Amino acid sequence: MKRLKKMAVIALVVLALAGCTKSSMDNEMQPVVDGEEFDPAKFEEDEDETLPREENFLVEEDAEEETMYEWEQVKDETNALFADTDVYPQSVKMEFTADEPGMSIQLTWVLKNDTTDEQAMEYAADMVKKFNDIVAVQATDVESSSETSFGGLWDSFALKVQINKEDGSSLLEKSYPAGQTIDLKATESSGEGPEEVPEDVPKKL
Repeated sequence: MKRLKKMAVIALVVLALAGCTKSSMDNEMQPVVDGEEFDPAKFEEDEDETLPREENFLVEEDAEEETMYEWEQVKDETNALFADTDVYPQSVKMEFTADEPGMSIQLTWVLKNDTTDEQAMEYAADMVKKFNDIVAVQATDVESSSETSFGGLWDSFALKVQINKEDGSSLLEKSYPAGQTIDLKATESSGEGPEEVPEDVPKKL
């Protein structure tokens, strides 16, 4: 009888120890964060979010801004044309500024100091016509210049013309709102002027 009681006591002790060990192991398997039990669900990575179709697009970095005309091409053409001293002996430097948002263009031509007022007028008239024709090569809706017209570009763009000497003094300065009649007049002795610019640039529609 005593032996049976002794065995029963030993069995209870073994069961108690096994329970403590399992509880201890369970606690060790559960990491504690800031005094709370670790919840694996909180640390699962979120699945990739699917954007709606209208928001799912790629943004092009440094997208090139659309312009009305290829102004770099115009610059190359004007540099070659108006710097030709065989055609324009008084020429020193011609520059232009095109402001598309403001729809205005400024043409500035620097000539030699011995240039006369008559020559300045002739150069100014030719510059306005030839600049129009260079741009007209790129667009079907811009009318070329003629004996009676400075071209269709000036129907849309305001124009400012400046003819200066090398010493900085002004020979001629005129401004024209878009669509206004341009009153520059070249004399009959101004010569043939430059040849037509070849149409090597695709016209914009």
